[in-house]
Amino acid sequence: MLVVGGGNVARAKVLALRPTGCSLRVVSLTFAPAFLEALDGFDLERHHRAFQPADLEGVHLIISATNDSAANRIVAAHARSLGLWVNAVDDAASCDALFPSILRRGPFVAAISTEGAFAGLSRVVREALEGLVPDATVPEFEALVKLRQQLKQTPPDPHQRAEYLRDILWQIQQDTLLPKASNQ
Repeated sequence: MLVVGGGNVARAKVLALRPTGCSLRVVSLTFAPAFLEALDGFDLERHHRAFQPADLEGVHLIISATNDSAANRIVAAHARSLGLWVNAVDDAASCDALFPSILRRGPFVAAISTEGAFAGLSRVVREALEGLVPDATVPEFEALVKLRQQLKQTPPDPHQRAEYLRDILWQIQQDTLLPKASNQ
């Protein structure tokens, strides 16, 4: 994976890549301290200079996070000439691959995207969902997963099982979203 850029936007992309365990080649004229911290733990090749076409050798996906649309176009043109995909941050014209905003809660994964039109909106929606979806370590979430596994055994009718689970989830939603009555 090639990352072109070394600022806060590139940092966010690198942090999103951490769970993948991918190797990174990073090229930038400048590196923000927070970006350098985000590189910890990666198999890494780092170059303190401008992008060069040779940087594309051996990579399969490029993230261009330069805050410079002209630089993004140059990176995208060279990458596309080699059949490589580019995620050009906030530059839809130079973008072939989109990275949605992702919420992970154990086995629950939600990906939110505006197809590059407004990444900040995707982030806000993900943050709102974070408050609605329990963490995988929350006992209620674990109990729901176990209940579903048990229900796979009985009742045998999948439609009846789905309806029962929908009723439970609807009740949880009502209990979570409606204000609680105070006992005063």
